[in-house]
Amino acid sequence: MLPIVLRNSRLGASTMNNPFHSDRALVRAILFALSCAACGTVAVRVPVMKPAEINMSSYASVAVGEMRGNYDRPMSGAIEEALVASQRFTVVDRQHMDNLMRELQLSSTDLADPNRAAKLGKVVAAGALIFGEVNRDYREHPVEDHTKDKDGNVHTLYTLKGEMWVRATFKIVDVSTGRLIVAKTYEEKRDDTNRMIDRRPEPIDRDSLERAARQAVVDRFMKAIVPHQEYMVANFQKDSDIPQLEGGIGWAERGDWKKAQDAFNGAAQDAEKNSKLKTAQIAKAYWNLGLAYEYAGDYGKANDMINKAYTLSNERDMLHELDNIKRLEADSKKLAEQSSGAEATGAR
Repeated sequence: MLPIVLRNSRLGASTMNNPFHSDRALVRAILFALSCAACGTVAVRVPVMKPAEINMSSYASVAVGEMRGNYDRPMSGAIEEALVASQRFTVVDRQHMDNLMRELQLSSTDLADPNRAAKLGKVVAAGALIFGEVNRDYREHPVEDHTKDKDGNVHTLYTLKGEMWVRATFKIVDVSTGRLIVAKTYEEKRDDTNRMIDRRPEPIDRDSLERAARQAVVDRFMKAIVPHQEYMVANFQKDSDIPQLEGGIGWAERGDWKKAQDAFNGAAQDAEKNSKLKTAQIAKAYWNLGLAYEYAGDYGKANDMINKAYTLSNERDMLHELDNIKRLEADSKKLAEQSSGAEATGAR
């Protein structure tokens, strides 16, 4: 190996007085940097399915009813679009639903009475009705500040801040029984600020703020009633003494968990036979293998591998992953219930 030449490094006066000390310190810094590059973690974003907060699988068809407040039509339309896009429900046409309610002389609040709800249930195809109250509020805050530049000239800084609130209370009632299934309230705020010097700023794009706040409310409501995808971060570990880990991480990044498991399992077996490796290094292979099982849905094996990794390394942070495995397993069971219920139930 060629020697590392350090004499031409730019060092401060104090270190120049002791070149041996400075050289040794710099060598340690270089070796530390190299070790960090060789080891460390690789964060992989993993898509996971999350169950709905409320199991709506027994309601194959839904209708959107009356939304009281000053923001009825935009929100009702957005909810209908989201329900159709979810492909989880048959959505009854809003206009048809409004006509039925008028003919029966019913309002959404009447559905709390089981007898009135049954009256509607006899003529509507939907098993559940979504209704509620939604309001929008917009405010602007103009501000003027005066200041002088270096030449003594006075300038005015105009600031215009716009704030949009959308607040919605959604209720879902079983049309046949009048039973209240869901009652959720959401509020979202979006704001923007425009500034100009010595002239009025451009108007705030109110429509953009309104759409963003409305969509945020819709997204939160849909997560309450429909399974959805979220992303989690899995922190895989690497080690220059166990090169197979890199290959396994590559398969994990592609979402090929079977090949990732094979790579990490091979790395663990080889590491166990390598007397030069420390137990903490071997633990990395089992940690990665546990993560590969976890995100493939094999929670029993994931639990075993993470436990083994902890036993080898005594890193307490590893124990937190056991809680995550339990959460994912519980979510998986809920998803199975919500999927099986939707498949077993016909249009209601």
